[in-house]
Amino acid sequence: MSRRRARKQAFLTLYQSDVTGAPVESTMGRWLSYKGDLEDYAQALARGVEREREDLDAQLSEVSIGWPVGRMSVVDRTILRLALYEMLYVEDVPPDVAVNEAAELAKGFSGEESPSFVSGVLRGAGKELIGHG
Repeated sequence: MSRRRARKQAFLTLYQSDVTGAPVESTMGRWLSYKGDLEDYAQALARGVEREREDLDAQLSEVSIGWPVGRMSVVDRTILRLALYEMLYVEDVPPDVAVNEAAELAKGFSGEESPSFVSGVLRGAGKELIGHG
């Protein structure tokens, strides 16, 4: 399976967890009972984002000037957390790939202006946090 599909699965899992307040593990358990298929990479991403959520949110708050994480739409916030996690913690994912994949998720699941918002925040994070860009 592709990493793109795994990212989408991780996004959907994280989104559901954020909306319901349920832990990621139980959300993944429900996914597996209904769909029967959840990529290993999706599970690793979802667990990683949940584990690093406070740090990710703090870093997103630093680079998203004027947009506190709590005021972002749940969809955009979830996409940003997922992409920033890949940028910071997954060695074999180049930052540009994480940004582009996040923009694709935003095109599919969020509003018209979200892809440019998500890309802008992540490019800023790349410059500020990892010296990329």
